[in-house]
Amino acid sequence: MGPITLAMLKQHAIVNKILLDFEKIPKNDTYYIEKFNLFKWNLNKHVFVEEENIFPVTDKNNKVEMKQLQNLLKDHKDIKGIIRNMEDEISDGKKPNTMFLRELLFSHEGREIKSFYPLLDLRLSPARKRMILNQISEVKLR
Repeated sequence: MGPITLAMLKQHAIVNKILLDFEKIPKNDTYYIEKFNLFKWNLNKHVFVEEENIFPVTDKNNKVEMKQLQNLLKDHKDIKGIIRNMEDEISDGKKPNTMFLRELLFSHEGREIKSFYPLLDLRLSPARKRMILNQISEVKLR
C-alpha cells in the first residue's frame, strides 16, 4: 500500500470510529450532540484534505482518474446533504438513522482506497507525495 493510500486509510479509520461511537450513544445522553459535532468536524477536515490537497493533483488528461474524481466529489456532495438532514433531525430532538451515511462513507472509502489513491501513489513523484503527506499531517483528526 502506497503512502497516500495509507495516510488516508488512517484518516478514514478515525472518522469511521467516531461515527460508530456516535451511533452507540442514546439521544438523551449529554455527549450525544458533542459526539455528533466531533464526527462532523473530523469529517469536514478529512473532506478538506481531499478536496484541497489530494484531488487537485488529479491528472486532467487521464479519463480514469477524472471519472473517479467526479464520482468522489458527488459522494462528498451527497454526504454533506445527509449531514445537513441529520442536523435537522437532531435539532428536532430525533436520533437520525445513520445507516445510509455509514454505507455511503464505507463505499466511498473503498473507491478511494482500492483505486483512486493507489493510482496517485503510482503516478506521483516522491517529492510530490512528500508534499501531500506533509499537508495531510498538518490537519489532525480527532
